[in-house]
Amino acid sequence: MSVGESEQLLDLIYEAAAIPEKWPTVLDSLARIAGAVGSFLITTDTRDFRWTSSDSVRQLGHDFIAGGYLERSFRMKVLMQQRGGFAREIDRLTAAEMDADVALTELLRPRGFGWVVGTMIRAPMNDMLAFSIERRLVDGPVEDKAVVELDALRPHLARAALMSARLRLERAQGMTESLTTMGLPSAVLLGSGKVVAISPLFEKIGPQVIFKAFGGVALADAGANALLSQAIENLSSVESEVSAKSIAVPADGENEAFVVHLIPVRRSAHDVFGSAMGILVVTPLGSVETLPEDLLNGLFDLSPAEVRAANGIIQGKTIEELAVAFGLSRETIRSQMKAVFAKTGTARQADLVSLLANVRVPKWHQAR
Repeated sequence: MSVGESEQLLDLIYEAAAIPEKWPTVLDSLARIAGAVGSFLITTDTRDFRWTSSDSVRQLGHDFIAGGYLERSFRMKVLMQQRGGFAREIDRLTAAEMDADVALTELLRPRGFGWVVGTMIRAPMNDMLAFSIERRLVDGPVEDKAVVELDALRPHLARAALMSARLRLERAQGMTESLTTMGLPSAVLLGSGKVVAISPLFEKIGPQVIFKAFGGVALADAGANALLSQAIENLSSVESEVSAKSIAVPADGENEAFVVHLIPVRRSAHDVFGSAMGILVVTPLGSVETLPEDLLNGLFDLSPAEVRAANGIIQGKTIEELAVAFGLSRETIRSQMKAVFAKTGTARQADLVSLLANVRVPKWHQAR
């Protein structure tokens, strides 16, 4: 994919965040990357299960649900347990296991399908997002190069799909309705960073969010605020990859940690949000059950090597131990950790561990 094509796809992904009927076009693009027929986006939370797809596989999706394969398919269960990136069934299942799966033998293979690449993104408040890209049996497994390309898109897909899931994959009629429907603290920003609308929950976050003069917004934590300020400065840039950002805000006394997602408003999303250029959406960072791996991959745009290094640090390993375990130099591990600190807004190993380990759900989320 060329740089121009990549930028167009990112614009389309963030357009779909606010205009869910654009997802089939995004899903078609993902299918082209994988040399596949079509793709699915599945969202679930404590309330319901919803899905959308490429037009080319929509009937397949209806038949999959009607046949009860969501519960009956071992292949589906294994893929939905995948964490950290896109994976293929050949990465998780043996040939014998695939041959025994009812979804493959009864539905997919008889219709010419047989290979899949997908990812599950567990958002830190009971939302689950999944992408499944279906490829024809005669074409063989999805190539490694396509998996790498899809992984680069994963943080953007996670942010956009989270917003769409909260909108219940339906288009809201206006700015106020959108903020209300999401059920999360959220604010709409102009390119200058001026706040033009907020949800009621946004006012209840507490002192970690500061309302500045002339309608601006800031974060009390210096590291997190530096990341937010830079992202807001880039809101009007055509480089949507730069302005999109997920920022961890650490706990502060009685106030628990959370994540601020800055989601660019793109293309026809302006029909809902007017001249606004960005939407701040706040999610709780998680609970003790939330694996740091999910957060690192889905939120902070870390490379696989950076994720591996960060997970090692969170598990209590030293730079020297990681270098030996991975067969790398200490300088390489230090370089990876420097990138991790920059992307998460932390400055030291202790700060990173404090941010991601044993955090609790914020009071504003518990009260819902």
